[in-house]
Amino acid sequence: MPHVICVGRADLTSAWRGLPCGPWRWGTVVARAEGRFLAPEGTALLVAGVVVEYGRPLHPVVVVSHCTDGTSFHLWPAAPVERTEGVKRFLAQVAREVEAFGGGAVLRTNIPDLL
Repeated sequence: MPHVICVGRADLTSAWRGLPCGPWRWGTVVARAEGRFLAPEGTALLVAGVVVEYGRPLHPVVVVSHCTDGTSFHLWPAAPVERTEGVKRFLAQVAREVEAFGGGAVLRTNIPDLL
């Protein structure tokens, strides 16, 4: 599963309020954040998006949460989606945008070419 771990502990409440919605374009792929949902305790943030790739929409949901190393980003398993290049780029873009809210530099990832 694609994931990114950043060294900083992001302020998820601020990210919920101020995370950009896009749109972002990578060649023929277009993506945008459609919604942001903060857990009641402020410990997790869901970023729902739409990625249009090959003329069809995909609906990934990125989970942003704190972990022992900092802040983690991965696809929400409750909303299964095909892990296409565009979906992975959307996850990487969310990680990049959360840097502004204290996400910090990338510590570990399995999609380094997309960051």
